[in-house]
Order: sequence, then C-alpha cells, then structure tokens
Amino acid sequence: MDELMLVTATPFKRNNKDSLSIKDFEFVLSFDLKWMSPDAASKVRDRAIGARLLRVEGNKLVPDFNISEIEIPHGFKPSESILKERSIIEDIIALIVANCGKNARETTALINKKQEELGDLVDIEVAGLLTAKELGCNIGTLYEKVYDNIFRKDEKLT
Repeated sequence: MDELMLVTATPFKRNNKDSLSIKDFEFVLSFDLKWMSPDAASKVRDRAIGARLLRVEGNKLVPDFNISEIEIPHGFKPSESILKERSIIEDIIALIVANCGKNARETTALINKKQEELGDLVDIEVAGLLTAKELGCNIGTLYEKVYDNIFRKDEKLT
C-alpha cells in the first residue's frame, strides 16, 4: 500500500467522513496524530491533490479512492520520506493503485509491458499515462506534468 495513500486516508477514517475541510484534514495530521507540523500537513495535502488521491470540491477535500477499502495498520506512522518529492512515474503508479485496485508491483509490470509493446520508443512516464488511461483513470494533471517534463528534457538537449 502506498504510504501517501495511507496518510491521506487516515483523517477521513478517523472522522468517519467522506469529506473534510482543508483545516480539519491538516489538523488531524498535525495536532490529533502529531505526525507532522502544520506546514508539512499542507505539503502532504498538496501532494495528495497532485497525485489525484484528493480533489477539492468547494471548501472540502474529497478522496478520489475508496476509503473503505483502506486498512490503516495498527501503530502506523508515516516515514519522513512522505515529505520528499516523488517522481512523476511514482505519482502515476499511485494514481493507478488508488483507482484500480492493483498493487504497485502489478502496476509497474503493466507499465513496463506497455512500454515494451511500444518498442521502448516512449518514456516510461508516457507508458504510465497510457496504462492509467486504459484502466480508466483521470490523467488530467499528470498529463500536463509529463508533457512539461518531456519538452523541458528536449529543450535541455538542444
């Protein structure tokens, strides 16, 4: 199970709610659970939104995955790496895991298979987006990240 997904699910499960205000979400992570500072809780919120684990509806945060399927292990506490920036492919894998009921290993295998099918002519992130789209995931914000990354990489080569 993806650590960011576990951290994201915890405030909703703890309050037994399908949506939370941004303030309540961050309050649980920083003050109730004492897992992180309020600034770090804001960063986790932003990463979860960027990874399409959360969406903003009005002034509420709503999970984009089935919270009821998530089991928070007894004594779970996030590692410090939760605050480190993830790569785009890690965000794509997290999106597929959150929305398609597959684990990270299965997802990685599907992405690698897609890249091989395309003759290794595309970046792994493009193969990941294609896989996510085929599985029915909304790839909107990740598409833009991949697009920007590919064209920035091309600009650096010239």
